[in-house]
Amino acid sequence: MKAADAAILKTSNSHRKLCKPWWNSACHQAKTEQRRAWGIFRRYPTTVNLRACKRAKASARRMRRKSQRDSWIQYTSSITSSTTSKQLGRKVKAANGLYCDFTFPILETSTAVYSSPTDVPSLIGETFTSMSSSDSYSATFLATKNRSECTPIYFRGRQFLPYNCVKR
Repeated sequence: MKAADAAILKTSNSHRKLCKPWWNSACHQAKTEQRRAWGIFRRYPTTVNLRACKRAKASARRMRRKSQRDSWIQYTSSITSSTTSKQLGRKVKAANGLYCDFTFPILETSTAVYSSPTDVPSLIGETFTSMSSSDSYSATFLATKNRSECTPIYFRGRQFLPYNCVKR
């Protein structure tokens, strides 16, 4: 396992999913209460529990709408004549809950950090090449591999195919 950890490069370039800008602790509390009421109704389906579940769902919906409305009012009041189009675009995306997911891949080795779009694939290719080369195989495996590769493959076709050639 240690060899795999040392040989396989690891990185994480994904962002944590950001919530909607209007989501707050009151929304979270209302959602928790709604889930709790649903759990009770699901386990004990009575009329009283159904009413409680619907009441909690309506309360959560009201809380979300109020939070969205307050957030929208705050958003519109933050736009002024000095707001740049870049800032405005960022605010519109944030209001819709859209965030940029793409980041350039970064690979970190024991010697350096690679972030160039040309360096990362080259490094991955070099790693695959070194891991799949004959140098990383044991002598027993290499002997078995060479013996198996020398065995010709015969098919019923009359056509001469390149995979039946002797490798040198």
